Amino acid sequence: MKTLRLPSALALLLIPALVHAADFEGYGTSIFRLEQKAAPGFDKKTIIPFTQFAGADLDQIADGNLSLHLYGWERVDLGDRSTSEKNSDGDLSYGFLAYRFPKANAEVKGGRFFVNQGVASEQLDGVGARTDLAGGFGVSAFGGAPVKLDRGSNTKGDFIAGGRGSYRYGNLLEVGFSGLHETGGIFDPTTGVKRDRELIGGDLWCGPSRFVEVNGHTYYDMSREGVAEHSYQLLLRPFKTIGVSGLYNQADLVHFYAGSNLRSLFNPDQGGMVRSYGGTVTWYAAAPLELNADYRHIHRSDNFETELNGGSDRFGAEARITALDKKLRSGVSYHRVSGATGFNSYHEGRGYVMYDSGRYIGSLDAIGQIYQTRIYNSKNAFELIASTGMRIMPQLTLSGELSYGQNPRLADDLKGLVRLTFNYVAQGKGAKK
Repeated sequence: MKTLRLPSALALLLIPALVHAADFEGYGTSIFRLEQKAAPGFDKKTIIPFTQFAGADLDQIADGNLSLHLYGWERVDLGDRSTSEKNSDGDLSYGFLAYRFPKANAEVKGGRFFVNQGVASEQLDGVGARTDLAGGFGVSAFGGAPVKLDRGSNTKGDFIAGGRGSYRYGNLLEVGFSGLHETGGIFDPTTGVKRDRELIGGDLWCGPSRFVEVNGHTYYDMSREGVAEHSYQLLLRPFKTIGVSGLYNQADLVHFYAGSNLRSLFNPDQGGMVRSYGGTVTWYAAAPLELNADYRHIHRSDNFETELNGGSDRFGAEARITALDKKLRSGVSYHRVSGATGFNSYHEGRGYVMYDSGRYIGSLDAIGQIYQTRIYNSKNAFELIASTGMRIMPQLTLSGELSYGQNPRLADDLKGLVRLTFNYVAQGKGAKK
């Protein structure tokens, strides 16, 4: 993938001049960030990146069914490098034309876009289409060149295609079956060989009543012949003021990350299995008060890193309050993580408050951790974050954020940013049909 350079992301806003009688929305965020890092044994770094995000949506083009969608960003470092790459960078996150047909919920799109269809969660340069069929059936498909997220030459294949078929029975049940094939999508760094990546899977949603809902999926890695993931969730609403949820997840790392473009992070070649289950109980105690209690057990079996093997438990509670006609939101929480070893066992506490009057916004957030075992000769970590902002006009908001923290890796971590967000909407008369 070639990086899209955006000399000025605001240039996207010139698009309406190219299209007559279209509804136009332009939006973006300008971020100026300042960060100072001081790690023991290393020089202090001053990082000052300026990042511009910008996008545009044009609807009602041509016969009224065509639309254009663009979104991109560009970063320039004004101090030390904020990444290990160049001092500047930019990319087109998505840019595509979409045509929506008047019937059957049908749509076709072409360009750079994201796909979330069953087993597929991809970004590609290509085409995609979907439509509803008679009798509750539906079908979707896509194909094109996968986008290399890290811009490396071996982390993605040359071509990817897939789709999903589904059946829906009213508001009670939906089942789907999906698959994808990526040519050369798996790179083995030990042999230098690239193999095809193939996934198939089934997904389910069932809501037999307003009190019960079940959803989940199972994915199978055909390229290495093994189950990649089971993930299922149960939602119960026995009373108006009480909600209960339960979940179960199982992932085989070899198959789950078979096509990972960040192998050094996920280490799929080391293998291992991760299983987790747990649940949450929510009680809407009174009009302004909400209480949550949650528990989750995670068990990992790794073929190499034995210190990560074994089970761990995370449990705790949170209280949330909403006041002043929902303008003020606050909460406090405590969680305990009991890991297989003291290395990953700790206490965690958090408190926050957020205020939004419509014109003025602000928040305070504090989080701290106390580790059972010292890490780099430290047992504590904390971070304090304060933000404030003002809506200068309905389309323009100016805000800022300042944070300070300490952790076992950084003796001092001071960060700040200034953010300018805009959203401009212009509606034309549209084309006559």
